[in-house]
Amino acid sequence: MTVTWPLPSGPDAVLLPAGQWWDAVRVPIYLGKDVLRRLGSTSGAVIRDPYGCRLYWLIKPGSAREWTFPEFAAVQVLSTASWVTVPPRTRLRPPGPHWAVPCCPGATLTATGQLHEALHATIGRMLGPREGSSL
Repeated sequence: MTVTWPLPSGPDAVLLPAGQWWDAVRVPIYLGKDVLRRLGSTSGAVIRDPYGCRLYWLIKPGSAREWTFPEFAAVQVLSTASWVTVPPRTRLRPPGPHWAVPCCPGATLTATGQLHEALHATIGRMLGPREGSSL
């Protein structure tokens, strides 16, 4: 999908509303690194917020409405009535929010199903029952 939303062109990050051009999936960095590894080259653009220690994947609006995750995983789908700090296209490293996976035409949104599978696999591996556990 081509970038058709107002990607910041100046030097500063801007707040943009989720739910209009994309929804965002906010993932704690310790889980997000594994999700990035699982998705590999199939990942769309990803914003890294070094202050909140989070990664944000952009997905088709409304496509994750039915998603559920354990509360302790701290994964959240941001849609209508949520805002996301979006860095300029050229910001690929700190300071501040930057692109962990660059936002470029044809690679903006991540496939919702693939992201969902990668998140569940990561949560199960990293936060699921441990060997020898009675759970």
